[in-house]
Amino acid sequence: MSLWMILLLLVIAFIIAILCIPITYSLKVSSRKPYEFDFRLEWMYRVLKVHLAYKQGHPLFKEVYVLGSMKVGSARDYEDWLNRRVKEELDPLATDSKEDVDTKEVLDEPDSYPLSGYSGPEPVQSVRFDANGQVLEPVESTSLQEETTEEKEDTKDLPTYWWWKHVSNPKLYEALFTVSKQCASHASPRVFQLEGDFGIPRPYEMGLITAAAYTLCPKQVEQVNFSYTEFAYTGSLTVKGRMQLGVFAFYGTLFIVKKAVRECLMDSVKAFVQYRRRKQSAK
Repeated sequence: MSLWMILLLLVIAFIIAILCIPITYSLKVSSRKPYEFDFRLEWMYRVLKVHLAYKQGHPLFKEVYVLGSMKVGSARDYEDWLNRRVKEELDPLATDSKEDVDTKEVLDEPDSYPLSGYSGPEPVQSVRFDANGQVLEPVESTSLQEETTEEKEDTKDLPTYWWWKHVSNPKLYEALFTVSKQCASHASPRVFQLEGDFGIPRPYEMGLITAAAYTLCPKQVEQVNFSYTEFAYTGSLTVKGRMQLGVFAFYGTLFIVKKAVRECLMDSVKAFVQYRRRKQSAK
């Protein structure tokens, strides 16, 4: 097996790992004393990791890793503090040495044009010659003609309100709703546990809240006792779930290949290219 084949297999395996390894998340909240809060988001160990935790009477714990490097955390705070201390100690010496170097450069630098304010050769206008040595028209005139022709061609590409047909296209909104529903269904938590006593001393409003809760998520509120006559907020919430980038990529591909989306993207690219050409020709 050749080296190129091995590298190709490694790249394919890496892409498959990125698409298939799930992003896990979890949330735990407890309103019973001591109050507790814990949130975790992790992907490929420490390629991306966010951990926030709080317990009543203790400081907030925070930890963030990006590509295996700690960006926020106790160890990172210590490194930042140590770097600041080192910089504070070395800054006076660095400033003095920099001033000495700058002064020496100013003294040693010769004046290029001591007798006049001339700063260099003047630009010469570009010209063209024919076979007999006669001067033809300047290059600038031809470039201006080309720019005007480009502007005329650009104005024929898209009308001013090219976006209106896409904004008023119901097929585009249908595709957006479909992909949003699919992504939300995939990212929805696998575990959702809510228990405790919750309520407010307003029977009418509390009745509406209870009805909405039993309509939207009847299984998740089976262990919840709703109170209609007094405040109640003791309980706990546990949420766990996972997401895969490969699934989002699949839904995104199905979204892009739809006709309404493709037409909108193509017109957007044309409008962007037309805008860039006009901006360059205006310079």
